[in-house]
Amino acid sequence: MAFIASSPIMNSISWPTMVVSDMSHIVKDGFSFRNNNKGMHKGQHHLQGLTVANVASPSVPVIAPQREEPSGTSDDGHSQHHHVAWTSIPRERWEGELAVQGQIPFWLKGTYIRNGPGMWHIGDYNFRHLFDGYATLVKLNFENGRLIAGHRQIESQAYEAAKKNQKICYREFSEVPKAESFLAYVGELASLFSGASLTDNANTGVVKLGDGRVVCLTETQKGSIVIDPDTLDTLRKFEYSDSLGGLIHSAHPIVTDNEFLTLLPDLVRPGYLVVRMEPGTNERKVIGRVDCRGGPSPGWVHSFPATDHYVIVPEMPLRYCAQNLLKAEPTPLYKFQWHPESKAFMHVMCKTSGKIVASVEVPLFITFHFINAYEEEDEDGRVTAVIADCCEHNSNTDILERLRLQNLRSFNGQDVLPDAKVGRFRIPLDGSPNGTLEPALDPNEHGKGMDMCSINPNYLGKKYRYAYACGANRPCNFPNTLTKLDLELKKAKTWYDEGAVPSEPFFVARPGATEEDDGVVISIISGKNGEGYALLLDGSTFEEIARAEFPHGIPYGLHGCWVPKK
Repeated sequence: MAFIASSPIMNSISWPTMVVSDMSHIVKDGFSFRNNNKGMHKGQHHLQGLTVANVASPSVPVIAPQREEPSGTSDDGHSQHHHVAWTSIPRERWEGELAVQGQIPFWLKGTYIRNGPGMWHIGDYNFRHLFDGYATLVKLNFENGRLIAGHRQIESQAYEAAKKNQKICYREFSEVPKAESFLAYVGELASLFSGASLTDNANTGVVKLGDGRVVCLTETQKGSIVIDPDTLDTLRKFEYSDSLGGLIHSAHPIVTDNEFLTLLPDLVRPGYLVVRMEPGTNERKVIGRVDCRGGPSPGWVHSFPATDHYVIVPEMPLRYCAQNLLKAEPTPLYKFQWHPESKAFMHVMCKTSGKIVASVEVPLFITFHFINAYEEEDEDGRVTAVIADCCEHNSNTDILERLRLQNLRSFNGQDVLPDAKVGRFRIPLDGSPNGTLEPALDPNEHGKGMDMCSINPNYLGKKYRYAYACGANRPCNFPNTLTKLDLELKKAKTWYDEGAVPSEPFFVARPGATEEDDGVVISIISGKNGEGYALLLDGSTFEEIARAEFPHGIPYGLHGCWVPKK
């Protein structure tokens, strides 16, 4: 059974906030803290066995609760412990400076923001799937070798309504509000078609637009929310000013300083609109449309790749299913259906003209996340093909079911993580009807587990060599390593901490760097003993250079972005 917090959301908004001082004894709200400087470094104090650094200013307190054991109840009512990665965040908001072991590069100046579903319960009700939880933002602000961290919940309509009513009020990934009567159920279905009952729980990604705005996203268009990157405050809805309509879009747009590209699946006339939004605007403009070549509906487009000149539209046989969306209880594939008879395709569209320059059949595939794409040229510099890399799950739909929280929390040492590979599509531009899908390197290099990739953003849409991802050290039930992939030498380097669950490794390039892997890799780790810590690896050697522990455990999160210091 899922995790039950020690207190409901309504009572978990804040813990006592304490600024560390030189007082020998602090009593606050019934908690007693005694200062013992023996063996301590200058500028540090000891609180209940936890070492923390002095705060940067009175406005950035260090909160130091005792670490809690992540726990819950089983189906028979007996107490049990869960890995902190799959438990709810212990409080709604926190901020403080972390003590750093090792050395943070002084050139690293800015804020890493990670988004993800970090609250998996409401009242005494526990969510079922990894993708259901209410969005939790975690920030790591780096400057002059110091690290100020924090987290807080995104104040979406779905989250605020859940807190107020102590129940689910909007449709999440696998959760549907329980109708109190048949008439209420009919009314809920009507609101589904209008989009009113769909969640705005922006728990998937976070991007910095070219104009500096930072937006959190999920697959519903209404789940686009602007936040303050410094405070993590929820500012407002991101309202699209165009008339394109639709209810869903790709959770992962392609974002640069110059443009914002995304896909809008068309469930009525099966296909996809490819759209662009200029910096400083909220208006999406259509580049072109791709009609589906197979199946009753478009394939899921959680993400997609692009090159300098082309947008690549994937058409998976894992397709949206309106019938499953209408059901009150989740099906094994949730809002999707597997249609292998409809085949799989990759479409290539020119960014400038909107013309489809290639539409090829490829082997069946399933991917959540594309890594990158680039244009392959012949000796005369002519583009002959498009190469697109992804984290591919061997066309095995089991991965969706494996991400149920019950499965993630019940690991017993058996190897149950489905295999995955770095899948490399080659899409010829010579009119050929077929493309290829092959492993970009031996899957054994990364433990036959692969997802949550990032690259040097300067190589987006260009030929590249390195990627950073989560791989597998088996046996496991979830990716449990950080892995650097060398796609030229077809080798991998791995960071592994037994029992830990790392989140997406995020690469930040060193300013002025000339080598692709000259930078740092940032990840937030959920430790096996209930701890959470920020980790920095050297992008080149993939050796650990610094870590900093939070005063409490941090659950698993999904995707992040980098906001450089202004």
